[in-house]
Amino acid sequence: MGRSAGDLGSAEMDPVRSFERWKKKYTRRTKWLRLQRKERKRPEWQVEREGIGRLVQRYPEINASEIQRFSDFPLSKKTLKGLQEAQYRMVTEIQRQTIGLALQGKDVLGAAKTGSGKTLAFIVPALELLYRHQWTSADGLGVLIISPTRELAYQTFKVLRKVGKNHEFSAGLIIGGKDLKEESERIHHINMLICTPGRLLQHMDETSYFYASDLQMLILDEADRILDMGFADTMNAIIENLPKKRQTLLFSATQTKSVKDLARLSLKDPEYVWVHEKAKFSTPATLDQNYVVCELQQKVNMLYSFLRSHLKKKSIVFFASCKEVQYLFRVFCKLQPGLPVLALHGKQQQMKRMEVYTCFIRKKAAVLFATDIAARGLDFPAVNWVIQFDCPEDANTYIHRVGRTARYKEGGEALLVLLPSEEKGMVEQLAQKKVPVSEIKINPDKLSDIQKRMQAFLAQDQELKERAQRCFVSYLRSVYLMKNKEVFDVFKLPLAEYALSLGLAMAPRVRFLQKVQKQLSAKKAADGTDHLKEAEQNKNSPSSMNEEEVEKCGTNFSGKVSVNKAKKKERRKEAEECSASSEGAEESGESEDESKEVSEDEKEEKEVPSVSKSKMKKKTTKTQEAKKILKKKFKVNTKIVFTEDGELVQQWPPVQKSSLAQADEEDDASGINLDKAKEILREEDKFDKEEYRKKVKEKHRVSYFLLQLLKKVLKYICEMSTSSFKFSGLYCTQEDCSDLSSRITQSLMQYQSRVALELNLHV
Repeated sequence: MGRSAGDLGSAEMDPVRSFERWKKKYTRRTKWLRLQRKERKRPEWQVEREGIGRLVQRYPEINASEIQRFSDFPLSKKTLKGLQEAQYRMVTEIQRQTIGLALQGKDVLGAAKTGSGKTLAFIVPALELLYRHQWTSADGLGVLIISPTRELAYQTFKVLRKVGKNHEFSAGLIIGGKDLKEESERIHHINMLICTPGRLLQHMDETSYFYASDLQMLILDEADRILDMGFADTMNAIIENLPKKRQTLLFSATQTKSVKDLARLSLKDPEYVWVHEKAKFSTPATLDQNYVVCELQQKVNMLYSFLRSHLKKKSIVFFASCKEVQYLFRVFCKLQPGLPVLALHGKQQQMKRMEVYTCFIRKKAAVLFATDIAARGLDFPAVNWVIQFDCPEDANTYIHRVGRTARYKEGGEALLVLLPSEEKGMVEQLAQKKVPVSEIKINPDKLSDIQKRMQAFLAQDQELKERAQRCFVSYLRSVYLMKNKEVFDVFKLPLAEYALSLGLAMAPRVRFLQKVQKQLSAKKAADGTDHLKEAEQNKNSPSSMNEEEVEKCGTNFSGKVSVNKAKKKERRKEAEECSASSEGAEESGESEDESKEVSEDEKEEKEVPSVSKSKMKKKTTKTQEAKKILKKKFKVNTKIVFTEDGELVQQWPPVQKSSLAQADEEDDASGINLDKAKEILREEDKFDKEEYRKKVKEKHRVSYFLLQLLKKVLKYICEMSTSSFKFSGLYCTQEDCSDLSSRITQSLMQYQSRVALELNLHV
C-alpha cells in the first residue's frame, strides 16, 4: 500500500505529465478562443444571412395548432424583441392561423370578429418579408398597406412603429390633409407605406419619381370596405400601377368572397381563413346587445337622458351624417350633460381629427359623436357603450360599429335606436347575420324634455339655427339615399314633429323631397290615358314654347341678340302674346305683326353706335398662323443642327422615342391631330418618367454606399485610436499613424471600386 501511494505521489510531482495535462487544457482553450475570434471577425451581414437561412428552413414546419406564443413562430430576433417590448406575447386565433401562411408566401383572406388582433396578423409577416430580403431605403417601396380611413391608417402606423422599431428599414404614413409636397419629397425613401386610397392615387398621378415596380406585398385592411363601390374606381386605378407578381393579404371583420373582387386583385390560390365562421354568433360573446324602438321626435331627449345616467362611462354615438354631428355636438356642449363631449367627422381638418382621436383615447369618461369614419378598425381603449343613434345601412355596418367595444376579450354594451318603421326589416337582417340582439323598453317617466332649452338656444344664435336646418335636411337626405327601402322610407317620417325636437319652430323646406314627390305624382298620372292625350295636345299647341323658341323670338332678323336682360323678358312676353293671338289669324295679320317686330328691331339697331370696319376686322390668331405653316408641310417643334460644311450633326445621346412618335415622323400628312398628339405625349411621358426614376434611384444608391463608406472609415479610426492608446499610453506613435492612413486608403479604394461597379462607372 505504501509503495502504491509513493508511486502516485511521484506521478503527481512528475513535471512531464503535468506539462502534458496543461498543454491539452491550453490547446482546448486556444481553439475555443480562435473560434470566438473568427465569429467576431465575420461581418454582420454574413451572420444575418445565415440566420435568415435557418429561419426560412423552419417555415414549412409551422403547425398552427401547436403555437401559443409569438416566440413559437420562426421570427427574427428584432421582431421578437419589438413584440416583447410592446407587451405582445400570446397570439390570438386569427394570428395563429394566418401568420404562418403569410410567412410561407401565400395569399391570405382573413376574417375574424372585431377586436381579435388582425393588425398584428399582417404587420408581423410584412416585417419578416423585408427582413428576409435585407431591404434598404435604396430599394424603394416593398410593402403597401391601404386603409379606408385616415384614423385607421394612423392607428396601424402607431402599431408598426412599436413592433418594428428595431428594424432598419423606413416606414411612412401618407394620408389626406397633409402637405402633398412634403410627402412627395420623402415618399421615395419609404419601404413600408401606410396610406388611404385617394392620397396614394394622387401621388401615383402627380409624383413622377414614386414607383411601385419592386413591390413585394399588398395589404388591404378592412378589405370589403375598400373593394366596394365607394372606392371601386380608385382601387382599379391603383391596382393597374402595381406589379402582378406580389403577395396579397386581405383582412376584415366581414370578408368578401366575390369572384370579381378577387379577380381584380390577381390573387393566386388564396387561403381563406374564417376564424369564427362556425361560431354561433358573429359578434364577440362578451358584448351585450340591445335595441330600443323610439319615435323620431323623442330620439334627442332619449340620448340626453341616457348620457345623464351614464356620467362615468365612455361612450361612442354614431350618426348618419356630418351635419347631424356638427349640430348636436354644439347643442350638447351648451346643454352640459356632465361629461366631456367630442365630435369626429369627415368635415374636420386632419389635425383636428387627430387631436380628437388622441383626446378620446386619454379620457376615462367621455362621449364621442361620430360618423362611420370611426366605425372600422379603430381601437379605442375601455369603451363601455356604443349607441347607434341612426339606423345603420346594413348588418355589416352594424357589426363594425359595435366592434368599437368588447375588444380583446373585454366586456361592452351596444344599443341600437330604431324607428317603428325600421324595426322589422333591421331585426331580420341582424338575425340572418347571426347577431344576438334583444329589445328593451324605455321608461317615459325617466326621459328629460330639452326641447324648450334647444328652442331658446336657436332663438339666441342664428348660426346654430342654420345648423339645425342643415341637420334636418341632411338626415332626410341620408334616409332617402339608403338602398333598402323596406327599412328606410322617408315619406313615413313625421317631419313637423322632428323639426320641433331639433328646436326649430317649423320644418324647413326640403327641395329634393318636393322634386321627388312631383316625379312620383307625374308617374302615377302618366299611367292614365287622359294624361297622355293632354301631353300630346300640349306638345302640339303653339302656346307651349320652349326656351329656345322664346330666345328665337327675342332675336332680331340680323342675328344679333339684345344684351339687356329686361328687353329679353319683354320680348318673351311679346312672343307669347304673338303666338297666342296668331291662332286662327290670317296671313295678312301675321305679316303686320312681323313688320311691327322688324320696325322695333330697326329702332334698336339705330340706337346702337356704329363700329368702324377696321375695328370689325378679325385679327389672325396663333392657331391660324400655325395652320398656314402646317399647310406648307413643315415639321414643327424639331431642331436640326448643321456644321459649317453643311453636314447634319447627330444628337448624342439619342432621344428615346415611342413607336407612335416614330410613326408620326414618317407620316407626311399635314394638319393638327389633337387626339394623336395626346397619345404621343402620353407615350413620351412614360419614357421621361422612367428616365427620371433611374436618375433618382442612382442618386440614392450613390448616397447609400457613400454613407456605408463613411461608417467604415469611422470604424477604422475608432479601432486604431483605441489600439494605439492601449499600446503607447496617451499618445499615438508615428508608426501607428502611418498604419492608420494606409488602412484608411485601402478601405477607400475598396469601397470606391464597389461603388464604381454598382454604377457601371470607370475608376
